[in-house]
Amino acid sequence: MIFHAYDIRGIYGEDLNPEIAHRIGWFLPRLLDARAVLVGRDARLSSPEMFEALSRGITEAGADVHDLGLATTPMVYWFTGRGGYDASVMITASHNPAEYNGMKVSGRGARPIGRDAGLAKLRRWVESDQRCVPATRRGNVLRVDRRHEYVQFLRGHRPPLEGLKLVIDTANGMGGLIVRDLVGDGAEYLFEALDGRFPNHEPNPLAHENLSVLKRRVVETGSDLGIAFDGDADRVMFIDET
Repeated sequence: MIFHAYDIRGIYGEDLNPEIAHRIGWFLPRLLDARAVLVGRDARLSSPEMFEALSRGITEAGADVHDLGLATTPMVYWFTGRGGYDASVMITASHNPAEYNGMKVSGRGARPIGRDAGLAKLRRWVESDQRCVPATRRGNVLRVDRRHEYVQFLRGHRPPLEGLKLVIDTANGMGGLIVRDLVGDGAEYLFEALDGRFPNHEPNPLAHENLSVLKRRVVETGSDLGIAFDGDADRVMFIDET
C-alpha cells in the first residue's frame, strides 16, 4: 500500500512503478483543479523515470508541468505558495533507503494533501478501472530554474554564523544542493555530493547509526555544532560536543 496518511511512498519497481505514477499524474489536475503543476524531485536513481511518467500523465490530462528539477522539499513548498500554484508534487521518499521513492503532494498555498484532504480520493481513482484517455489539448513541460531566488530568500533569514565551527552532513541528499550557498565555505561538509544510492549511510538522521561519522567529527574538530539533514532536506538534527 503506497498511499499513506500524508504522502505516497513505496519500494520502486515493486509497490510503485511508472504506470502508477502516470495514473497519479493523470488524475491530479482533476483532484486539485489545476492547470499547471509544479514538480520537483530528489536525486534517487528512480526519480527521473518517475518524473517522466508523472509528467506524461499530467500533460495528457491537459495541464502543464513546471519542472523545478532537482530540489529540496521545502523549495517545492515555497515556490508552490510564492508562484500561486494550485498543485505541486515533490518526487521523493524522504528519509527512506535508496530503493524507495514516492511523492509529497501540495495544493494551493502549499497546503499538504493528505488522506483527508484528497489523497484517499486520489487512491480510489488510481486503483479504479477508469482509463486515462489523453485530453484533446495536451499540456507542456516547462523548465523552471529558480534555485538562486530561493537561496536569496533563505539568506535573508540566516543569523550571523561568524565564529561558529560547524560540521554539516547532508547524507548525499538534497541538502547538498543549497547548504554551501547558504552557509558558505567555512563549514566542514560530509557526504555533500548528490547521490541517490546513499553510499555512505541512509538519509535518516533519526537513526543514531547514521550520525556516527558526524558525532566523531564534531568531537575531533572541537566544533560548536553538527547538523544532519534527511534525504529531501525537510528534516534536520543537531549534535553538540556531548
